[in-house]
Amino acid sequence: MSIIFTVIILGMIIFVHELGHFLTAKYYRMPVAEFAIGMGPKLISKKVGETVYSIRILPLGGFVNIGGMQYEEVPEENSDEQNRDNNKKFTEEEIEVIKKNNRKGFLTKPPIARFTVLIAGVVMNFATALIGIFIMMSVTEYIPMKYADAVIESVSSDSKVQGILSPGDSITEFNGEKIKNWSDLTGQIALVNSSKNDIAREEFVIKVLRNGKEVENRVMLTYNKEIKSYILGIVVKREKMSFFKKTEISIKTFGDYFKMTFDGLKMLVTGKVSAKEMTGPVGLPKLIGEAYETAGYIALLNVFILLSINIGLMNLLPVPALDGGRLLFLIPEFLGIKINKKIEERLHLVGMALLLILMIFIMFNDVVKYIVK
Repeated sequence: MSIIFTVIILGMIIFVHELGHFLTAKYYRMPVAEFAIGMGPKLISKKVGETVYSIRILPLGGFVNIGGMQYEEVPEENSDEQNRDNNKKFTEEEIEVIKKNNRKGFLTKPPIARFTVLIAGVVMNFATALIGIFIMMSVTEYIPMKYADAVIESVSSDSKVQGILSPGDSITEFNGEKIKNWSDLTGQIALVNSSKNDIAREEFVIKVLRNGKEVENRVMLTYNKEIKSYILGIVVKREKMSFFKKTEISIKTFGDYFKMTFDGLKMLVTGKVSAKEMTGPVGLPKLIGEAYETAGYIALLNVFILLSINIGLMNLLPVPALDGGRLLFLIPEFLGIKINKKIEERLHLVGMALLLILMIFIMFNDVVKYIVK
């Protein structure tokens, strides 16, 4: 089942990424030869107009074949000398495609059009991740702790703050530290737990807003055997959020996810995290299966969100063959600086080879992890 979930999740992410490239290429009237999901031999294909729509056997990627990404020399029709170097004869239809690509293709369009087409896949990944966060928040009514006010919903019957704190109290200070949200409070309690003090006998100053007035009390923490830690023994109040509040928190949460992903990538590039820790397509089903067993379909939605941001960010890397690499060569054109396209294409080929080697390395590590464990 985890393999099916993996194929569906990756397929959706790849589809929306390539759909971004496809729709913007069509908008700017660039010829599109093929829109493919997956790699390798075709399983299903159908030609509509000039474009072949296909699903390929390996769900490890996808592509949009936009005509004119590089300039091609037009071979002479019906000539014995026709493309002798490549030992290939072109049909009249193929020659017309080359002519059309050179006349209306990707490289003939203004820099802003090419920039939009290249960035569109990443934008679609980030947009669907944001929508996924909004859906998850709407379904679960869960607010991330750093955006939830520290307002008490209820007090546990076995808590030592019973009779001191009340439902509706808004905690503003704990142990001398200001509390702005639920994350601040849990952070302070975690600090207390990490100290070497005798917490069981210690009292802590807590301030709350009650009926518009600030009330100060001294409280003791309660030991929780399940988590082996001292807690206040209260439950956070779940707010009913408006559409605009959900949107605001969704955007902020996307920013948190993005930063977390970027920091992880930075640690990988700087060597703080080994490349062996990366998980590829082979190891992904195991992680997705474990997530599903823990939290069901909500966990799958969270995986979709994280992978969408990961794939979007990875594609922005300034590596030849990736969208970010192509953008790197395009940006100078906004300043009137032309890059030699033949050199650029050679670098993209090198980048593609390096990415392929990296993918093989990651897949090998995934297999080794399965065998070892």
